Amino acid sequence: MAPFSTLTQAAAQRPDNIRHRNLRKHLLTRWASLMGAAVHFLFIPLFWVLDHSLLALINVISVAMWLGAYLANQHGEQDRAVYLITTEAYCHAIIATVILGTSAGFHFYLLTLSCWAAVTHSVKWVALVLGLMGMLIFLFLEFPLSQMFPLESGPGFPLMLATLNLSCALFTMVGFAMLARHVYETQEETLTSMATRDALTGLHNRRFAGEYLRQLSGDRQDGTNTPYSLALIDIDHFKLINDKHGHKVGDQCLIQISDLLVRHFRRSDVLCRWGGEEFLLIFPGADLNEILPVLEGFQERLHSLPIMHNGDVISLTVSVGVTSHTPGMHYDLLINRADHLLYRAKAEGRDRIISDQTGEQVPPPL
Repeated sequence: MAPFSTLTQAAAQRPDNIRHRNLRKHLLTRWASLMGAAVHFLFIPLFWVLDHSLLALINVISVAMWLGAYLANQHGEQDRAVYLITTEAYCHAIIATVILGTSAGFHFYLLTLSCWAAVTHSVKWVALVLGLMGMLIFLFLEFPLSQMFPLESGPGFPLMLATLNLSCALFTMVGFAMLARHVYETQEETLTSMATRDALTGLHNRRFAGEYLRQLSGDRQDGTNTPYSLALIDIDHFKLINDKHGHKVGDQCLIQISDLLVRHFRRSDVLCRWGGEEFLLIFPGADLNEILPVLEGFQERLHSLPIMHNGDVISLTVSVGVTSHTPGMHYDLLINRADHLLYRAKAEGRDRIISDQTGEQVPPPL
């Protein structure tokens, strides 16, 4: 539970530009970059005292690269940070080993960095390549090629066996790191789904919607934003359906509408159960002229989707308030605006769409 608790505490302090799914990679990279910079900083005076001025200078460059990786990671560029760290570590190991020999042990850092790279880069095949590359560099530094593969059995034959055994052990280490990554990411996806999905409908929940809107509205460190529209949808007379037919039928109505939402709207649209019988729909990069015809089409399809229960036909209708984001408007104000338009749709007879700007009513389809 301790690692999960640590991750949970870190999530509470997560920078705005770091997504939840990248939090683990962000933390691993942050800790690695700070530790790496500190270690190389200590090497600078050590090599200077030992009269290895070239290695001292190289470690100055190393510190700069590790700090650059830290800054890249803080700006949400984890993959760039991984490239900086692996490039520095692999080059430093080669140079230090060539100058000081394998007895200095600098190539052993490759073992740690290879496993770290295998679980940190966002693209799995790139992570695997980086991990295997580190292991191969280690082997070539530890065992010169002339000794690794002797042409005939002799004094070097045991060394060849040792090399093969060590190679298998190292590659297995990377393999286990990749397997651990797969298991961990699968668990993360499951936990993320539980935290951001509505259990009944499978749509995103209110928590996810707030996080997504915060990013779209430009409430981020990089100041970027994306134009978007949103709609609040409320099932008409849902309380009467629950009272007359029971909550099980009410749940079935919610599921049927949710399934229709998923089938009708674009994959890029974000569909959320806002609470109770309300749904929040977010349309990135779309304005009202694009959204209104699509919402009308949804209404029309909903009219042809009756639900049968004990011989009774339950006809479902919805009221909709739809609005568009304007620069500088906080998403809370936008939701309040959509809620106001939804209230108007209810007050003016239900089964209709009230749009933003002019407050013009969009009549229900015939």
